[in-house]
Amino acid sequence: MADQTNAQRLYSWGRSRFEKQPTPVAWAGSVLRAANRNLGDFPEIDHALLLAETEERWPQAREVFDRLRRRSLDQNAPLNEEQALLFTLAELVAKVAHNAAGMRPPFDHDSGWRIWPVAHRLISITDNPELQSELTTALGEGPEGS
Repeated sequence: MADQTNAQRLYSWGRSRFEKQPTPVAWAGSVLRAANRNLGDFPEIDHALLLAETEERWPQAREVFDRLRRRSLDQNAPLNEEQALLFTLAELVAKVAHNAAGMRPPFDHDSGWRIWPVAHRLISITDNPELQSELTTALGEGPEGS
C-alpha cells in the first residue's frame, strides 16, 4: 500500500466507503447536500438532490445527468472550481441513482467510488469552514493522512 499514490488511496477509500453504505443513493445525496453550501443557486443541483431523496425518480436520472452536464459545460456562464466540483458530485449522484434503478445502459460501475475523492478535493480547495465541516461529517471517517 505504501507505493499507492494519494489519488489511488482516495479512490480505494471511496470504493470502501461507498460499498459499505446500506443506502448508497441516499448517502451520495447527503454528500451532495453538504457540498451545496454557499456555492450558488442552481436548479440542476436541486433536481439531483430531489432525485437522490426519491427512489421513484431514479429512472429519471439520465435526464438529470444530462441537464447537469449541459450546465457544467455552459461557456456562457462558467463555473468556478468549487462549483465545478459541486456539479461533478451531482453528476455522480445521478449516475449512482441511474445504476441503482437498473436502467440501461448503465453508467460506469465505479461512479459511487469517486464521490469520496471529489468531495475530498472540494474540502481541500475551499476556504469555507462551514462547507469543510459539513462535507467532512457527511463523508465520514477518511483514510489516515487525507
